Amino acid sequence: MTQSILIIGAGPGIGQAVAQKFRAQGWRVILAARNPKNLDGLVSELASTGIDAHALVVDATDPAALRAMIAEADRIAGGLSAVHFNAAVVRQQDLFSMSDAEVTDDLAINVAGGLHAIRAAAALFETRGGTILVTGGGLATAPHESYASLGVGKAALRNGVQALVDPLAAKGIRIATVTVSTLVSPGSEEAADVAHRFWQLATDKTAPWEVVYPEPDRSGSALTLIAKLTAKPQYADLLGEELRKLVAPTSAEAGSIDYLVHRDNDDPRIWVLYENWRSRADLDAHFERPYTKALMERFPEILARDMELTFASRARPAR
Repeated sequence: MTQSILIIGAGPGIGQAVAQKFRAQGWRVILAARNPKNLDGLVSELASTGIDAHALVVDATDPAALRAMIAEADRIAGGLSAVHFNAAVVRQQDLFSMSDAEVTDDLAINVAGGLHAIRAAAALFETRGGTILVTGGGLATAPHESYASLGVGKAALRNGVQALVDPLAAKGIRIATVTVSTLVSPGSEEAADVAHRFWQLATDKTAPWEVVYPEPDRSGSALTLIAKLTAKPQYADLLGEELRKLVAPTSAEAGSIDYLVHRDNDDPRIWVLYENWRSRADLDAHFERPYTKALMERFPEILARDMELTFASRARPAR
């Protein structure tokens, strides 16, 4: 029997990568989202790579519609094997600048939508077993005031998943989450890595209920980041100027060991950052600094391609 997965909140990034990963393994893929235009675009993108995916429109804040959609996906698939909740409102805004409606609307998706999806999937799998997957976030355990509604949502869903592991297991249902503690861009290596973690959770019955990505550095050793940035020709010099402006404030950060700016000897469009940090947490905090975020917001205009990141840790001497 061919296995199948329903991805709720499908879109570029994690949703698309999960669809590609599971389809490559022979699974049927059904995508669901509330914006039909975005959904059509994703289906077309997947079709261009040879992936045939069904698409269903649903508003995750409507529990009745969500249950009906899951039932329809189950019919189309001939029996779903897994349901993946990936929907979220990613709002960079503090709690006190949000309107009443924004708070209510965000939590309707980030919390209630996830709980409704889990309830509906559990009801579907109650007599035959299945897997429920949830996209988690590092904000669940490392909150930040600038992502108030998203952090609360991820914390609530993590709490719900952990609480349901044993009760659902008694019914033959597996529930698990990948806590994603980094930025994930469409088509990126990170997106593929996260999708692989979901694949492991769906197929390895011995896997834990939670996988953290990237894996935390438990050795306490420093982290090296090498970032390669390729500017559009007209912005080659401007990019260097903007990167050099970050040297002073970044070097003043408590977790920064080295922050060095280099220019490629053969291609003046290419700039390379060589950074050493005390820990991944310190690097993540750097990405949240206003001056870092201000420059990164300009990358779509300035860069010719996505920034290339290489993470490394100092190798221990051979014994």
